[in-house]
Amino acid sequence: MTDRPADMATIAAALADLQDLLDRSAALVAQGQWVDLAGMEREAKPLLDAVITLPAADARALLPDLERLLTALDAVGTALQAAHGETLAAERNAARLRAAAAYRPPEER
Repeated sequence: MTDRPADMATIAAALADLQDLLDRSAALVAQGQWVDLAGMEREAKPLLDAVITLPAADARALLPDLERLLTALDAVGTALQAAHGETLAAERNAARLRAAAAYRPPEER
């Protein structure tokens, strides 16, 4: 997005592009592919900031698009959890065990 205010059609098109990116990301993760989501916030924040600058009626008209975007984001989260949930749980458990060991009295180590 640029520094000038965007019109509703431009924002709606950008929301659709972002949803497409999220949909493709969820599908790739579900297939076992790695997806780089590092730039997602950089893309989404200016877009969502532009939505709140719209007149109220225009912003309300975009609610279905925003709800679909949230659903797509949830799908990415679900796919990531399904693909990497065991890894994340194991890392959390290992960190918990290391922390417990660090605070164990020296005679018990």
